Amino acid sequence: MPTSPPFVLSQAVQIEMTEDTLNIKHDGDVVIEQTLGRSLGTIEVGGDLTIRLPVIGGTLRAGGVMRLEGVIDADTLHAGEIEIGTDDVKCKAISADASITIGAADLKVDAIIAPQIDVDPNASGRVTVIESHNERPATKIKGGFSLADYGDMFGDAESFLAERGLAPLGEASAAPAKKPSRPKPVAKIDAPKPKPVKLPEEENVALAPTMADEEDDEEEVDDPLSLSLDDLEPLVEKGGEKGDMQVRLQDALKRITACYEGTDVPPAVKELRSLIDDGDMDALKSNITEVWNGLLGFHQKRGIRPHHQVTHAFNVIHSLVS
Repeated sequence: MPTSPPFVLSQAVQIEMTEDTLNIKHDGDVVIEQTLGRSLGTIEVGGDLTIRLPVIGGTLRAGGVMRLEGVIDADTLHAGEIEIGTDDVKCKAISADASITIGAADLKVDAIIAPQIDVDPNASGRVTVIESHNERPATKIKGGFSLADYGDMFGDAESFLAERGLAPLGEASAAPAKKPSRPKPVAKIDAPKPKPVKLPEEENVALAPTMADEEDDEEEVDDPLSLSLDDLEPLVEKGGEKGDMQVRLQDALKRITACYEGTDVPPAVKELRSLIDDGDMDALKSNITEVWNGLLGFHQKRGIRPHHQVTHAFNVIHSLVS
């Protein structure tokens, strides 16, 4: 006759429960299959961490292997090794001392960093930075810049990592959990810069330039580093159905790309095209400032000001998604 598994609550386990969260700290292995009606807060273990829940949240750290089974809607994940299946993943950062393995999941992650990263070719979604030492096959993931590419586009890549509790490969990640000597008791719970520049928000209206009255594509300036989004004139082009908005976004994108015909297309423009083609308004809204700063950095390095058709079109896009 089958029996229920034993419930073991070791005295070595530190458990803190608030009205809303469950926090656990333990030097050994931890298996979590329920949360006593609360959301996961901070889970820090020295050994392996296995979580099987419908939704996995919180800040999770393990010195050994972290295995997550369920939809992930967390803050940050860090372990010696991390194994994630095919459920959706949303978090700021995923990092590991050795390796990260991800199945055919839909990802919304700022940064994934580890010496070895293996991602299923059918994985999709958007990841801003993926950094590893190994070569990875092509996936359906949008973004996926290396740290060097991110630095070239937006500058200050180390600050981008530091804001998410990460460090470049070759350095220890911020406050990693210590991996203990084995064996350890098992606790099982299964019973009840560049500095960002804000887009202006004034409600002035600017008329769109036409191709016939454009000046030269690139105007030399004495001090290109003085350029900022403050040079833009805000537009009012909100409203309309989703399909109509997509048409406007594509039209603005065409105006931008037309200014780079016959030249190398800046990485920031490629990223903008990817965001618009995806049709994800939330992602476009949250990334538009970084994309503009990346394009601005591209022009600053060359000592040239973006064509005013580019600034106008960017402003149209900002107005549509804000």
